[in-house]
Amino acid sequence: MQGLVRKTVATLAFAALCAAGAQAQAPAQSGPPQLAKQIITARGGGSLRVTSSAFVGGDALPERFTQNGENISPPLTWSKGPPGTAAYVVLAEDSGVQRPEPIIHWVVYNIPSTVDRLPMAVPAGGTLENGAIQGKNVRGDAGYVGPKPPAGQTHPYHFQVFALTQRLNLQPNADRNAVIEAMKGKVLAEGDLIGMYTGK
Repeated sequence: MQGLVRKTVATLAFAALCAAGAQAQAPAQSGPPQLAKQIITARGGGSLRVTSSAFVGGDALPERFTQNGENISPPLTWSKGPPGTAAYVVLAEDSGVQRPEPIIHWVVYNIPSTVDRLPMAVPAGGTLENGAIQGKNVRGDAGYVGPKPPAGQTHPYHFQVFALTQRLNLQPNADRNAVIEAMKGKVLAEGDLIGMYTGK
């Protein structure tokens, strides 16, 4: 009887060890990541037209806006938000990675409703001249950081603009997740401009 108990205990221990090993070898959660526009949808499906004088949507993002160039932000323009728009948010995200969240290149929130553009080369820092606030990019800094995908890889960079019913109660240098959480239930319309870039 004792031999049977020992055998059963040994079998169960082996099974537990195998299960633990299988869990350790299981691949980590991978992409494609969820973009902000997929997490927070606009009420009634409102849309904004987002454009840039520097590139056409779906085409290559000029190198000057990447870490291989001048690493400055591109100029962005968007159509006026629906009635009730109190502020805008801009989120620039790289969806060409295999991970749960995109790489965050730019977070700008509380852009006044009277503003319909961001100029080229927006300076780094928490607060802009027009009263907008910048959040953390992938480096943890307030401001824009350009793309730099691995050599030979082409990634899409989404410059998303959201029209909100109210300003966000957030301090400068908030991260992307805090901004998205604060935006929930406040989005009237959104638009997306995509620039492609291949790493060197």
